[in-house]
Amino acid sequence: MKSWGILFVGAIFLLSVVLPVPGRAMERSDAIRLAKKAERGDAKARKTLLRKAQNGDVWAEIVYGDLLARGKEGKENPSRAIVWYRKAAMSGNPVAETNLGAAYYFGQGVPDDYLQAATWFRKAARQGFPAAENWMGSLRAAGLGVRRDSSRAFSWYRKAARDGETAAMTNLGEAYMEGVGTVRAPEKGVVWLRKAAFQGDAEAQAMLGSAYKYGQGVSRNFSKAVGWFRKGARGGDAMAAYGLGVCYARGQGVPADPVRGYAWLTVAQAMSRPGSPTAEIILRERNYLKRRMSPSDISRAEQLAGNRLRRFSGNP
Repeated sequence: MKSWGILFVGAIFLLSVVLPVPGRAMERSDAIRLAKKAERGDAKARKTLLRKAQNGDVWAEIVYGDLLARGKEGKENPSRAIVWYRKAAMSGNPVAETNLGAAYYFGQGVPDDYLQAATWFRKAARQGFPAAENWMGSLRAAGLGVRRDSSRAFSWYRKAARDGETAAMTNLGEAYMEGVGTVRAPEKGVVWLRKAAFQGDAEAQAMLGSAYKYGQGVSRNFSKAVGWFRKGARGGDAMAAYGLGVCYARGQGVPADPVRGYAWLTVAQAMSRPGSPTAEIILRERNYLKRRMSPSDISRAEQLAGNRLRRFSGNP
């Protein structure tokens, strides 16, 4: 189940830059432009954005809320961000409604409340907002705030995917692959996973790698599996890094290389949530490989893993 958190407007809309005109409602691009200038320390842009928000401009309210949520107005202040998201949501803006739903889901600035999350996601989804449609699918799949219903979850995922939501394409592909909420159809699953993978979704890339590795919905092809695992691993997906590590360890699609295998399994371990089933699977494979390696090879592998992890974290 894949869903995004709060939708920072500046990150999801690629819009032309337009200068704001005093006295009229701002366009999304106007608000985003001011926010970017404010992030760079432009006090005048920040004051203009705040004044617009205080005067009830919806996009100014949302974008100013984004600045607060991300700590671009000093320390992160999700409680203050919620105030602005709620004002914009009360006007019926689906981005604000989705942001408010995500805040209730994660407990950011408000106590976590799945019923409230579902209420706000539903409002946005009924307006055809793809991210909210995907969220409704995720809530239906997990039974959070709404009755669990895999068929309705599938319907929401399909609608959001057709509306262009990348995360929903991944969820829809997974549903077809596993037959959850619909008849199992790996070939259809691969179609949607490929759409999401080509848009850079690391989770979809990992699942597509598995599809090629095991011949699910496509002809078995270890080389293509390695290619997709590599893309997903570089995108930060733990299962992709795990799949790549196993392929190196066993010589599947690449020459056997225990050092690289152990390195990628170490990266996968670092990416996974401690104590999760994923982490346990990775740890078992890593320990199995470790028992067959020399101390010098283990040292080389750990150094390689450290280099990769620093690169992923953006540290030198």
